[in-house]
Amino acid sequence: MLTIATFNLRNLSATAPPTRLARLGKIVVDVLETPDILAVQEIAADRSTVTGPVLADTTYQALITAIGHAGGPDYDFREIPPLAHQDGGMAGANIRVGLLFNPAKVSFSDRGPAGPEDRVGILFSAGQPGLTFNPGRIDPLHPAFTGDECRHWAPSRKPLVAELAWEGRRLFVLVCHFKSMRSPIRREADYAKKQRHAQAEIVYGFAADLLDCDPQAAIVLLGDLNDVPGSKTLKLLKGGRFHNLLDDVPHQYCYTRRHGHEPQALDHILVSPALRRGATLRIPHLHSDPTPGGPEPASDHDPVVAVLEAA
Repeated sequence: MLTIATFNLRNLSATAPPTRLARLGKIVVDVLETPDILAVQEIAADRSTVTGPVLADTTYQALITAIGHAGGPDYDFREIPPLAHQDGGMAGANIRVGLLFNPAKVSFSDRGPAGPEDRVGILFSAGQPGLTFNPGRIDPLHPAFTGDECRHWAPSRKPLVAELAWEGRRLFVLVCHFKSMRSPIRREADYAKKQRHAQAEIVYGFAADLLDCDPQAAIVLLGDLNDVPGSKTLKLLKGGRFHNLLDDVPHQYCYTRRHGHEPQALDHILVSPALRRGATLRIPHLHSDPTPGGPEPASDHDPVVAVLEAA
């Protein structure tokens, strides 16, 4: 079995209060039970005015150290640093998506290096698909991610794809953080919605190409998709070929954050047909249903964790 989780960490930086880092470490260990792979969103770097790629190594190391102090394994991480001020989110934070993994459970073969503007492709050899870069970014120069003034689209996080080895087979993990739903007026919300639709089509297209190369490919699409089950965004991302594990969760428990007092399911884990059988998912409602009088929430999103069986 393999456990994989997604977690929006709400602009986490290395300068976060030690108590918050400690809480996140305990969540990964005690609640998520040290997933083999942890996809993260809103990893932030120092708020500076630098140009070029902006590293967040100190943030990852702070999180990994906190997990270790909570009794967890020595995780490793991979990301592709974004160019300064090009991925949206909190001003100056340069947030991005990334991947933590337990090298005792899965292995990672680096292939590259890829820069923030390099587009990953698919290699086909020995009857199996692979990545030209590992990790790589999916179409990072497409207007759906770089922004487009004519369509009123703003720069947004670029999706990351990684190829790992698990129980003798290749596993492809696509980590996403789509355009935010936050918009002050209805017209801007409509622009953002169309941008998410375009992002979903691009990510689905890449994942579908992997399936065309190998219908039994093990593929996971996950992250903060900023849209709900049944939305056009999720329909486009599923494309009739991927299954959203949140669809198996009873409606009353299917949410990962609250907007005001209204629950929303924005964080998702989708799997290819080869991984659907026996897959289970749970949503610990740590932050959408905080304990009265308890500590300040470590994030504004709940994590989502899935258990997958080898095909």
